[in-house]
Amino acid sequence: MDKKEHIFQYIHKDTLSKLNKQEYKELGIDTLKISLDLKMDRANISRILNQLYNEGRLIKTSTRPVLYVDRSSLDNYLQDSFIPSIIPKNKELQDYLVNQSNPIKADSINSFHRYITNPRHSKMYEPIKKAKSAILYPNRLNILIFGERGSGRFQFAKSLANYAKEAQAIDPKSKPTIIECLNYNVTNEQSFLKLIFGEYNIKSNIYKRGVFQTTQNNIIIFNNIDNLPANALSALYNAILDKSFVPINSNKMIELKSLIVATSTSQAILDNIDIRRCFPMLIDIPNLHDRSIVEKIVIILQYLQDEATLIDKTIRISKDALSCFVMSEYKGNLAQLRSEIRQACAMGYQNYINENSFFINIEFDEISTSVLTNIFNINERINELNDTLNLFHNDYLFFSPYQQNSELLLLYDLNRAPNTEDISNVCLIDEELIKQCIADIDAASSIQLNSIRSVLLQKIYDLIYPIVKNHSICKNENLLYGLLHHISNETNRLALGQQSFTFSSLTSKIARKNDYEYANEINRIIQKEYDIELSDAEIDYIATYLYLSSQWIDKKYIQLLIVSSNKDIAKNYADYINSQYFKSYTSYLTFTPEQEDNQIAQSIVDKMHTIDRGKGVIIATDSPTISKINSLIAEQYQGEFTIITDMSVQKLVSIAEKIESLGVTIQSMNVFDDLKTTKSTSQNIVEPHAKNLLQDIQNKLLSESLIFLNPEKACQALFNILLNIINDLSIPYSDDLLIKFLFHTTFALERCIRKEPYTYPKARYLIKEHSKLFNVIDKNFKVINEIFAVQIPTSEIGFIIEIFLPYLNAPQ
Repeated sequence: MDKKEHIFQYIHKDTLSKLNKQEYKELGIDTLKISLDLKMDRANISRILNQLYNEGRLIKTSTRPVLYVDRSSLDNYLQDSFIPSIIPKNKELQDYLVNQSNPIKADSINSFHRYITNPRHSKMYEPIKKAKSAILYPNRLNILIFGERGSGRFQFAKSLANYAKEAQAIDPKSKPTIIECLNYNVTNEQSFLKLIFGEYNIKSNIYKRGVFQTTQNNIIIFNNIDNLPANALSALYNAILDKSFVPINSNKMIELKSLIVATSTSQAILDNIDIRRCFPMLIDIPNLHDRSIVEKIVIILQYLQDEATLIDKTIRISKDALSCFVMSEYKGNLAQLRSEIRQACAMGYQNYINENSFFINIEFDEISTSVLTNIFNINERINELNDTLNLFHNDYLFFSPYQQNSELLLLYDLNRAPNTEDISNVCLIDEELIKQCIADIDAASSIQLNSIRSVLLQKIYDLIYPIVKNHSICKNENLLYGLLHHISNETNRLALGQQSFTFSSLTSKIARKNDYEYANEINRIIQKEYDIELSDAEIDYIATYLYLSSQWIDKKYIQLLIVSSNKDIAKNYADYINSQYFKSYTSYLTFTPEQEDNQIAQSIVDKMHTIDRGKGVIIATDSPTISKINSLIAEQYQGEFTIITDMSVQKLVSIAEKIESLGVTIQSMNVFDDLKTTKSTSQNIVEPHAKNLLQDIQNKLLSESLIFLNPEKACQALFNILLNIINDLSIPYSDDLLIKFLFHTTFALERCIRKEPYTYPKARYLIKEHSKLFNVIDKNFKVINEIFAVQIPTSEIGFIIEIFLPYLNAPQ
């Protein structure tokens, strides 16, 4: 390693160490200290530091002495923030780290964002929901977290504390106080009491403040509270119940204002009658083997990503090896799983050194016998495993210290709970009356019917049931009584002379003609019995309620059809979506490039006739061919349909969530810009001489400059990537673009192989400003992982963004 790289690695490790310890005030190192520690000439070090700064690899301060910090470590730590190359005189480095709008970034490992919280496949959904409720509740609720050893109780407690900062329930700059109760027993319980209550020293007349006094309005975590001696527990309970405490050897009463969070491995502690009074919120953390397959995969990918960052090395694992970790059972829960992963990484690291490899590889040989021999119940969960792993297009997963693993990010995206406002409004188009109907049906379908309710509605039931007895609403007693309850309330209001239905009548009526016939007949019988006439808006409400109820009962949803020339992608995406228990079923269809347009159109039409349940079909495709034959499909299909060309699994899940909403229609789906049919873009036509130019660049220039790379292999791979990018961006091919792109990307690959990626100072800014362009480039560069076993960091992609900018803005 040369001097320059030696100095950079020294600063890199110093920065990383201080960030991990959250020693923000200590960040930065000056020339003198580097000179003394590395035993190098100060003048030479100063010159090299300036070179590193000019290359964008270091950040320096405006102070005297000048302090230097590694930019890549800071960028990776902050992720969404940009730090200038020179810290201004009126600023300090810690200002950029502590005063973040989203404090959770400062401790991403201890965060609820790392949990799978989608209720469809999450065992942690309920614990997190309870934790957030306790934090957000006025004056907050004390929390007891219990679960077996290794289940992640303590980790959950720290995540809870970080959520409290994020929600601004406590000071975002504060840290929770952690007390490990295992350190105290009967012999030193007095030390514990002095620690939490404080002590008055009679001889010196000095008060020594305890934790309860020094952490007012903050969080105190008592880890393993069930291990405290009985007297200590009793004193702690009394202080919590009284919301006050008295220091040892004192009679001074002090108010207790801290939020108390405790963890316990034993449920026996719940037998204590004081425990529920002290801790109104009880949270049970499930064992690892009780969690879903998706949750286990995410945990394993997180641990691998953490390990790559910790040791500053790239890690590769095969899908088969990953499957072993997922399907195995761990008596020691999460703690054992993490240890097994670290052991596998250590075994792989030995080969990494011996073979001078580019990454740490994890296969069967690196996995312990314990993991392999504890794989049980494969048949019960193999489908769930395959449905998820099939979403990963590569057979190997890479974990780089420079950026998050793409498969982990995919699962995070899929985990995000749907925007309930979007889903509930998807079918409304500003019609409040329909919104009210949907809310009432949802409420009625989830309420248990009881005898009191049926007796109270007996009279209205006798009047209206004979009218609607042939309507499908009578198939569901709850929905029927929901409508009766609404009509009863409305007639009572009108009889008392109160204001009627507050919504205006509908401008876009979605109910069928026979639903309005039922509604008018109900109005007639109400008028006859009570001498009351229902308003037009009320007639609309009853007809709409009847229509939407029939949709709910008969499950008449819009159908989703995935069409692709890639059979594996179409099937894997459909299988995954159907595994998520949506109300509608997702179908798929594949075709070959050899098929004629009219044959493809006919196949799609036949499939839509088979699956359409009367509300239309959404065709999701990754092929521009389908958009081009839109008119052919429309000629042969009389039902409603729309085509979307975003076939990412995230988008498909989003659509599946929306189409199960009551009353949704194809028209209302198209209200949302992100679901509108997009026009296909024609393939860019590359000039024939482009390949000749490619050959010249490869033979005459790159073959003499590249050391590690095979010029032919690199040029061909990068040329194909360029063609895919310009096709995605709909920009024309040009020779100058090819030359700029090849020159930068080939040498970027070389740098990454040497583990010396270029840190471009403007990269973070460019990625923020041009996120769509970044996504296109990043997506198309994924293949590089497989071909060359290296990962292009975001700093290098930032430079590539700048290459394409002039061509995006150029007139075509």
